[in-house]
Amino acid sequence: MIKLLYKGEIIEKDHSIKKSSSSITLIQTKNHNIIVDTSTKDKKDIIINELRKLKLDVKDIDVVINTHRHRGHIENNEMFKNAEIYASSQESIINYNGCELYSNIDEVEDYTPIEKFQDDEITILKTPGHTYGSISIIYDNYIIAGDTVPLKDTILKDIFPSKIVDYRATKGSLRRIKLLGKHIITGHDGIIYKNEYLNSI
Repeated sequence: MIKLLYKGEIIEKDHSIKKSSSSITLIQTKNHNIIVDTSTKDKKDIIINELRKLKLDVKDIDVVINTHRHRGHIENNEMFKNAEIYASSQESIINYNGCELYSNIDEVEDYTPIEKFQDDEITILKTPGHTYGSISIIYDNYIIAGDTVPLKDTILKDIFPSKIVDYRATKGSLRRIKLLGKHIITGHDGIIYKNEYLNSI
């Protein structure tokens, strides 16, 4: 079972991002209750209420996966005391060839490298570009793409994401996601259903 608990948002003012809260997705497999991305602190009540509607509590979540480690995707990780937190090991890189990738405030707590996560129903796809360690999570007919696909228009209108560390990697990641032909859960803009974009590939 997969359920989008919160579709995410980006609030802009004067052509710059004022606030950015990620989507929050629940996946239930035979072995795990998984939350992908936990958004910002002000979305805590949304998480609690949406889980309650599904007869779940935060203590029932045993895995949290972060598509990447930017603040708007990880601020509620600490809610899930019974969960193992996973992210790409490349998300720990502070500097690369002299370029700063992350400030220390994005590294709020330790996490386990996603390479150690195992669940036969889940596939982890490396989708670098927004960050070097960005990943997408494939489950059934869905792919949770994080900020590789921050908005619907990234796919529907081929509008390239504005915040990236690697143009060529982003282009390749977007192409791979499209070719999978699945419903796409965006980082901040809800779901793009495959019938909306497959004819344009």
